[in-house]
Amino acid sequence: MLKHCILGFDYSESWQKTCDRLPSVVQMAGIHRLTIVHVVDTTRRMSVEDSEAAAAGHLKDLAANLGSELGIEVDYEVRRGFAATELHEAARRHDANGIIVLNQSHSAGRAFFYGNITLNLARITRVPLLILAADGPAVEPSAPVLLATDGSAPARVAQRCFEHFLQDGRQGMVVWVKTEHDDDEATITNLTADLISRHGQVVSRHVKGDAIQQIVKAAETEQAALVILGKRGTTPLQDLMIGSTAEGVARESRQPVLIIPANTAF
Repeated sequence: MLKHCILGFDYSESWQKTCDRLPSVVQMAGIHRLTIVHVVDTTRRMSVEDSEAAAAGHLKDLAANLGSELGIEVDYEVRRGFAATELHEAARRHDANGIIVLNQSHSAGRAFFYGNITLNLARITRVPLLILAADGPAVEPSAPVLLATDGSAPARVAQRCFEHFLQDGRQGMVVWVKTEHDDDEATITNLTADLISRHGQVVSRHVKGDAIQQIVKAAETEQAALVILGKRGTTPLQDLMIGSTAEGVARESRQPVLIIPANTAF
């Protein structure tokens, strides 16, 4: 489904963890092509090692090694500017189906997530954003996928993505966290029943409590290969807030999280 993805590259110590997770991610998401993108940060003073030429040489070797290991086409590109903006522009330029980034917020504390590349990308992206946790466990490609839904229009777009992952008979779980503010329980119940009627391998879980905590807990308990959520916001102003639940799950989950923009076509 995510046939061509932009893979954000940096020189952090956690980068190797991203590489370690790529084989299962590539298999699970049906990725046929990766474009590794490193963004040279023009706001800070650079050393020789930070130059575009040095980065290009490093990425050329990395692309060759990953292509051989993964058995897919891997190319690379070096860009200059703000990382989130340039990664998103690279996805647009290459007509990519998604962007893959690493979330290191768990080791650095909750505040680190705010204002970092991952959150900024989540705010502006017009393509699916796959977030891998730096300290997350290795996932089995055949593990179940989890859809977090509230019955909203963005959640229904995410549901269409979820159903793509079910086409090979993969197990799935739909999680709906009931809150005191829910006033459309019948709609969500009907949507879930319809989904289960068409996919016998899907189960549902209706729970109460804090939405972020319950979704993250369910994902960990099921050792989900992927947590899928819809992203609110289709205008630049709305993009300033991606939705507290989606943002919180992306920040807290140690299972991979796939955020689906509301305008994504499947």
